[in-house]
Amino acid sequence: MGLRASPAVDRPTGSAAARLLPIAGGALIAGPLLYVAGMATSPPADSMAAADYVASLARDEGQTALSALLLHYGNLLHALAWLAAPALVRGRRGGTLTVVGALLSALGLVSVTGLVLSDFWTGAIGRELDPATAEALFTTVESSAGMGVVGTLTLLGLIGPVVALAGLARDGVIGWWLLAPAVAALVLSMALPFQPLLFAAFALVGAAPTVVVGLRLLQRSRAGAV
Repeated sequence: MGLRASPAVDRPTGSAAARLLPIAGGALIAGPLLYVAGMATSPPADSMAAADYVASLARDEGQTALSALLLHYGNLLHALAWLAAPALVRGRRGGTLTVVGALLSALGLVSVTGLVLSDFWTGAIGRELDPATAEALFTTVESSAGMGVVGTLTLLGLIGPVVALAGLARDGVIGWWLLAPAVAALVLSMALPFQPLLFAAFALVGAAPTVVVGLRLLQRSRAGAV
């Protein structure tokens, strides 16, 4: 008598995966929107010079904390949720791109979550120390080798989603046109000086493709396809 997995054995694995898909889909929708809110509530600075940046975070402790928490959890949610995106791939085309993009997204965006939490520290030294000392301490920490590694890894959070979207488009899960808002938002945010509301608008445009992927995951979970 041959060995075969019975439906009763297969069902728990499928049902467990099915429960994860809507969670991931919801996270891919909520995460980018939390990030948009975090950008919109970012403390405005006169410039991105170290002294002005420290002063902006020190000015209003509550606003700094609100923005940092929204950015932290926004990035965390869709960093982890991107790992579910390869489940949408059904054909042979686009699978590798989607997996690579999902991994890059997760690593890069999780790195951003840790970096954002340094806003609490930066705001505190700006309030507790004189401006010159606070600027010098901030510059020392920012120029350390460890922070350099983290800062470099955060770039993967910009590249990864575009790679994953390209993989999903190649497989036919989404349209190629959805890469346009993602790339446009990325280019504009790199080309223009930071302003909270302007960059929140860029983030909102860039969030559209990720939200669509989240909706696809929700649709896949409802269809019962795992």
